[in-house]
Amino acid sequence: SLAKKCMTVYKTFVNTMNDRVREQIKANSNPFNFRHITDLRSIQQFEDIGPSVVMATPGMLQSGVSRELLERWSPDPRNGLLIAGYSVEGTLAKDIMNQPEEIMSMSGQKIARKLSVSYISFSAHVDYIQNSGFIKLLRPPNLVLVHGEATEMGRFKSSLLREYEENAELGPIEVYDPKNTETVQFSFRGEKMAKVIGKAAEDAPREGLRVSGVLIQRSFEYNIVHPSELSEYTTLATSTVMQKQAVRFAYDLSLLEHYLGQTHGAGVVTSERVDG
Repeated sequence: SLAKKCMTVYKTFVNTMNDRVREQIKANSNPFNFRHITDLRSIQQFEDIGPSVVMATPGMLQSGVSRELLERWSPDPRNGLLIAGYSVEGTLAKDIMNQPEEIMSMSGQKIARKLSVSYISFSAHVDYIQNSGFIKLLRPPNLVLVHGEATEMGRFKSSLLREYEENAELGPIEVYDPKNTETVQFSFRGEKMAKVIGKAAEDAPREGLRVSGVLIQRSFEYNIVHPSELSEYTTLATSTVMQKQAVRFAYDLSLLEHYLGQTHGAGVVTSERVDG
């Protein structure tokens, strides 16, 4: 069994134990050799002739040794069942915690349930306080609940949303509890960081400063450079495009200069005669 294999590991690596355990082993008193605990290979080896405690699997009581012993001991009120772990909805372990008068055997026959039923959590999972504390520490904008019963996850979702509504400092959060195979989609707005170099970085950075330049991507890095320095920091080359446009104007040039100045600011107007 798994428990026996685990105990073999403890008995083998005694050099990793603390001083007290190592001293006991030197004195031929191995603390992992239990005198009153016996490992059973099958239910046929169990001699049910007196008081005993049997730790059996599976914990859901669906089959195996645990189910066979339950069916054998269920009609006797002197017996007791201690469920020590999480039980999935729809299993016998979950149903029997409601103290039914009868249980169904694996052969389909009804068996009286007179043994006592108790539950104690040996689970290594965290509870609501630890879960919610971890979520508050991270403050995620989105939370997806998985690996749990729909009812329990729904209760956890409601409690968590109520807690966030009562404390505005925690910020907004979206909580999802999808069913099995249900798709959850998220949209992320990625942020990119660019390094400003050359003339574009001459001004000391300050809040509200607008940086202008050419954004260059090289592999996964981004740089902002002044257009005049493209050839210095990149393999790109700059070019100048000259364009001339001819517009027929039959009035005095001073009038044209006046209106151009009002529209585009101060400028220089030169005359060039075009024949025809």
